[in-house]
Amino acid sequence: MEDVLAVVGPGGARWRERLQQSRPGLTVLFYEEAPPLEQPIDPRITILAASGGHSTAQLCARLPHLRWLQTFSAGIDAVVHDVPDRVLITTVKGLSQEAVAEHAIALLLHLTRIAPNLPTTPRDQQVPLDTLAGKTHLIVGYGHIGRQIGLFSEAFGMKVRPVRYHPASGEWGLDAIDDLLGSADVVTLACPLTEQTRHLINRKRLQRMGSKSLLINIARAEVVNQDDLCEALRLGEMGGAGLDVTVPEPLPAGHPLLQMRNVVVTPHVAGNVPDYLDRAVAILVENLQRDYANQPLINVVARADGY
Repeated sequence: MEDVLAVVGPGGARWRERLQQSRPGLTVLFYEEAPPLEQPIDPRITILAASGGHSTAQLCARLPHLRWLQTFSAGIDAVVHDVPDRVLITTVKGLSQEAVAEHAIALLLHLTRIAPNLPTTPRDQQVPLDTLAGKTHLIVGYGHIGRQIGLFSEAFGMKVRPVRYHPASGEWGLDAIDDLLGSADVVTLACPLTEQTRHLINRKRLQRMGSKSLLINIARAEVVNQDDLCEALRLGEMGGAGLDVTVPEPLPAGHPLLQMRNVVVTPHVAGNVPDYLDRAVAILVENLQRDYANQPLINVVARADGY
């Protein structure tokens, strides 16, 4: 049985020739969006390239011959538990690691260099600004993005403390977070959302952080208990927060987080780069060629870990 690839997403057809030439005997179908349940879909589909959202998980369940899902996202928490076990999942993890890392540092610099003073603050009333040099940066999630954040942090003279699921030498595991929070000036979340990391940062752990500590989240909103975060900020128990992810997205006008001077919020744009989809298709093409040659695919999801 020859492979049939379905690409779901607006504008996907502009890569028709590139995809069809990626390997012999490949049939390529394009859908602007996931077909609704009442609309038939070609049952021959064996490979699906789509977002990592809930609609993709629902679509996978309708494809009896599907064997491989290539997501156009790095995070797969919305699909990993719902896609049939027979289906291999690969992602575009690492695609925009530099952009996300830059965004994390931009949020941090906003909190330390920009937010403390209004543009209209008279010189004799200005608040002294902080620097990053010498501060301890706890980075939770030390994969592609976390390591890039670590490199940028070290360039600013920060001391990096990396935490990850499977720590290597010089790194810490998730079970060490409680011991590390008290000495961290900055805590950045770059980890996947799994059962282990859901509400990883909660009221108890926020209280372990110092009153001047900063929290940066470019992971998933649910890694933080947002109500607990709002309370800690309201009570002045921490220095501030930079958030690219929130519940909901985007935050409604008037939300408490938008009213705080020591909070900066962006609407889940850290990974945005002008050629994002071109890069994603390049990964898809490489994996199509590897699959045809019976070579290991890149960015295969470890279901046992949830990412």
